[in-house]
Amino acid sequence: MAKKILFLRTPPYDLNPKSYNNQQIGLGKALCRMGYDFDFVTFKKKDQKEWVFFEENGCRARYIEMPRRRFMRWGYNKDVLRKEFIEQYDVILSQEYYQIMTYLISRKSNKVVMYSGPYTNLFMLPFSSSIYDFIFTKRINQQINLKLAKSELAKLFLEEKGYTNVHTVGVGLDYERFDEEKEIRPETQKIVDYMKSNKCILYVGSLWSVKNYPFLLKVYEKILKRDHEVKFVIIGKSKASAWAKLIGKTDESYAEGVEKKLPERVRNGIYHVSRIDNPQLKYVYPHAKAFLLPSKFEIFGMVLMEAMYLGAPVVTGKNGGSTTLFGDSDQYGQIVEQFNADLWADAVMRYLRDPDYAKQVVECAKRKVVEEYNWNVRADKIISLIKEVGLLKD
Repeated sequence: MAKKILFLRTPPYDLNPKSYNNQQIGLGKALCRMGYDFDFVTFKKKDQKEWVFFEENGCRARYIEMPRRRFMRWGYNKDVLRKEFIEQYDVILSQEYYQIMTYLISRKSNKVVMYSGPYTNLFMLPFSSSIYDFIFTKRINQQINLKLAKSELAKLFLEEKGYTNVHTVGVGLDYERFDEEKEIRPETQKIVDYMKSNKCILYVGSLWSVKNYPFLLKVYEKILKRDHEVKFVIIGKSKASAWAKLIGKTDESYAEGVEKKLPERVRNGIYHVSRIDNPQLKYVYPHAKAFLLPSKFEIFGMVLMEAMYLGAPVVTGKNGGSTTLFGDSDQYGQIVEQFNADLWADAVMRYLRDPDYAKQVVECAKRKVVEEYNWNVRADKIISLIKEVGLLKD
């Protein structure tokens, strides 16, 4: 009988597997190929469903939505903590150090491995981090022998808190979802036609303060001063902060408020699409002269790997993904550490003025993702570490 692995995602936010390159689905496929059954449990407010998303060699991977209670940024489900539920699994991967369910399930089972990505304080009330660490960090560290980090920044962050036996395993890209997409949709074709007819830079992601949307537009304004032909394709929805919504603001009001301050020539150069299904991005990225990712915080950045795989040269800030993938080299893309619009514009113009360099970056970046950051490679590393601590045996 195949060993059975649970991946528990407990943050209290609904996940849409159709619109996002879900890391756990990629990991689940890889683990099935290795001979493990895999359950991915995520919490959802209502209308929970369950389905098998992959089967191979007698193993299967399931996507399971379970109801949740929410307290601030904690998600909770009491059924996950039941003995009969826990005992189904040989290994439990629990996502994020700061989620209370990671602590609670590690009290119930000695099979838990922590898998964490944040490298900064994500508590809604910042002072809560110190309180949480004082009460729980030492206990979690004692109860969980193996801690996996998504990036080098996350590893250092956990170690500074006092966690031991932390290993960087990164994340992978499930690029099968792109390879399997065979038909371009009419709404995507419109974007592609526009990009073919113009010199376009690209951003894909939500439009809100954490993603540094005002800075992104400032960079575009600087670029236009150097090359007035450049257009900016933006794919993503506006998102207002929780505090803004408390005073009656809508999600749409955030982007509208930022954009109305722009000069007319900047607004006229923006081509904005709220969303397209994630696999359709395979048709969009190759036509971008540069992909920009200026987030103030990015746990890893799946869009970063998507751009690398699908053929857009990247300009990004210092974040979990860029520092892990690029290191100190600019052969895979450009990291601009400061949020200085002139420096970001310089990086974009480097691609525009040097097509040979841009082509080299695209080729090296795709090779990096395919050879080192596919889920088969990442899953093999995760399983090797789990075996080292004795939770799985050959």
